[in-house]
Amino acid sequence: MNCPICGSGNVNVNTFQEDHGAVITSRTVSKYKEKGHGCLWWLLIGWWWWIVDLFTWIFLFIPRLILRLFASPFKKKKYKGKSSTVSNTVRNITYKTICTCQNCGHRWEK
Repeated sequence: MNCPICGSGNVNVNTFQEDHGAVITSRTVSKYKEKGHGCLWWLLIGWWWWIVDLFTWIFLFIPRLILRLFASPFKKKKYKGKSSTVSNTVRNITYKTICTCQNCGHRWEK
């Protein structure tokens, strides 16, 4: 390699790494579902509760419908689940080769 100014072959070649910063991207994934009753509730109450609920819908349809329409919006629902955040970091790195002539001191990028 020769210097473009003086034509000397006495050239020093250096490679530098330049860091232009990092870009961080994150994404949140949430999985929630309405919490139901536990095993103990189903063993003691749940197996016969659906029969009571069915008979109240059949024999007391209008009062039950009114109760369901007005009581549902005020009832708090319980949810269970989890949320996780995944972050990715991407670094922007470039490499430059700089040549320096040892005779005249001229610098240039290759």
